[in-house]
Amino acid sequence: MEDGQGSPAFSAELMTNLSFNGREQQEAVLLLASSLEHGGRDGQLSATDARLYRALSGSLATATGPDSPLGSPGGVTSAWTDRLIAVARDGNGLPNRHPGQLGGGAAGLSALTKLMAADNDGLQVYDPNKDPKEKSSPWQKDEGDPVYSEAFLTEVAETIRDWETHTDDPYDGHMKNWQGTQEDPMKGLLNAMSRNPSAATHYFDPNTTDNLKYFLDDRKWPGGEVESKMPGELQHSSARAELGLALEAAATGRAPGSPMHPVPAHHDGAETAIFERVMGEYTKELRTNQSAIPVSMRLPMADMIADYGSDVHQILGKKMDGPTDFNQLEIDRGDLTRIIRSTAEDPNAFKAIHGSQTAVIGEGLSRFPEESFRKEDPELRAWVKQSASALGHLDGVRGDVIYDLGQAEKDANNWNKMVNYHVYGGLLTPIPIVGDGVQRSIDWGLSANLNDENAKVDAATRENMIKHYDEGQKQMYGMLRGMAIHRGLTETELDRSPGEFEDHLQTITEQWYQNGMEDADKSMGQ
Repeated sequence: MEDGQGSPAFSAELMTNLSFNGREQQEAVLLLASSLEHGGRDGQLSATDARLYRALSGSLATATGPDSPLGSPGGVTSAWTDRLIAVARDGNGLPNRHPGQLGGGAAGLSALTKLMAADNDGLQVYDPNKDPKEKSSPWQKDEGDPVYSEAFLTEVAETIRDWETHTDDPYDGHMKNWQGTQEDPMKGLLNAMSRNPSAATHYFDPNTTDNLKYFLDDRKWPGGEVESKMPGELQHSSARAELGLALEAAATGRAPGSPMHPVPAHHDGAETAIFERVMGEYTKELRTNQSAIPVSMRLPMADMIADYGSDVHQILGKKMDGPTDFNQLEIDRGDLTRIIRSTAEDPNAFKAIHGSQTAVIGEGLSRFPEESFRKEDPELRAWVKQSASALGHLDGVRGDVIYDLGQAEKDANNWNKMVNYHVYGGLLTPIPIVGDGVQRSIDWGLSANLNDENAKVDAATRENMIKHYDEGQKQMYGMLRGMAIHRGLTETELDRSPGEFEDHLQTITEQWYQNGMEDADKSMGQ
């Protein structure tokens, strides 16, 4: 099965000739999947069982794909595929004691979607408090998983939605307890959808469907009432965590964990509409609860924000009276600041946003020639102003998180250690750098001398945060100074007064960095 799972001919033959517990084809697929999911004959999942489960998932993806006679040639699911989904929904009607009995509803649909996710090999779920070197991430378990066709993903999604909205108590027994967050059949479906960004974008496009509204506003999530009270490990393995990853794929057009788009990134109208709707989901609640974004949604939302880095730079760096230049976003600066503040309670989320802004700033500085650093260049002055303001907003957010963690008697220094604030290479999601000048600029801003104990902060009181702000301000100075020297200016020229660098560029940096922090504090109610 492993060798043949990429072949439409082999996969189609396998599916039409598979037999298990006396049942054939579609029923056999679901029964075998359910048996392997629960550990096989002895209830213990062996390494061979795990391999077989993943190979079965890969074979099903190929067999239901556009190149298979059982799949979706022309974008329409075949009769074989339709019957597979119908059996998952309705079961096969055999008595409970029959070895070939297959239950429908939540059980049958979960058997199908868990197979699509192929996540039964015991990999650890995401833990934001683990060092990135341990490769703890929301998508580690999905590396190498098969990609299902858009037609199949959409048909399964519509079937589940139709079943749960037309069934009384569809998740009876799981609706009000934490098991619902794990057994929700949408969990595996959303996991599979996150690996097909184009399908996710089309499915959630608010311009053409109401699916996004259904998931964000209308759906009654199994276990949703207790989800926020569960241990973090369970929240990060919940159905809502998979929603976050599916929405990230839909809003960015890339699979979670893959490199972000080079700056400036341009997204299509559907992706942008999804992004704006997701960003607007928690804005009202964030005005009274700055931790409103669910634990499981923080990193996916931060990765979305990072992928729209050029737009974010404009929003935080300018007082926008219209849409942004790159993706025509119309997001209030205060709302965006509060969203970033809530996501930043996950240290890897803050690192993603900060790393993205560093790349945007570096790309912008690399465009200016030597004379712009010697003589007045309105465009460079404006760029420095906007960049310093953006970094000021981020450091205002960072300071507030550290302070609040300290006030809650949590280990704020541990958060700061996890952020590893001045080490660009520690990002979970790679941000591509284009051109030597941009990379050099980032290196200057995140130089080793800034990555020391001075970056750690005593969070007991705000008065003891001076070092934190001092170090944050040095990043912009480092990038600006490094690029000026790279362009040919000497240290004597940098210090010359009156002079463009000493009296204007540096002054603009200091002023607008402070302005950004103050504006962030106001947005957060400080």
